[in-house]
Amino acid sequence: MGPIVCATRGGEASRRTQEQAIALAGQKQATLIFLYIADPFTNDTLSNEMHDALVDELSQLGHQLLNIARRRAAERGVCAETVVRVGRLQEALEQFLREVHASTLVIGAPQPANREQASPPGELPVFAKHLQDTTGVEVVLVT
Repeated sequence: MGPIVCATRGGEASRRTQEQAIALAGQKQATLIFLYIADPFTNDTLSNEMHDALVDELSQLGHQLLNIARRRAAERGVCAETVVRVGRLQEALEQFLREVHASTLVIGAPQPANREQASPPGELPVFAKHLQDTTGVEVVLVT
């Protein structure tokens, strides 16, 4: 069985997703990998210097957020790895899932109060189905 990958942005909004991934990894006795993808490509108007600075800041933030998730897992007796990648979200996620031969991807849907910051309603299930179809990895959508 391949690892369970939990793609997370970290913070309180992602806690439900992380908890689900931790529980699933414990039940299946599977390797758990928390993945943060720093996607600085949403603003193509940045200069090279600003782009590099943004990548650095996002990556540092990702490491800190994933360390918190790893500690949560350890508190529940689950050993977890953390990985930060830089790239366009969908491409980087598909590549990582294939690279580690993941069996399951756990992703979360935004809370109603956070919907303005996240994907429009209905878009995430389409994204999840696309990932499952293109990678063959089971996708668990935490709502």
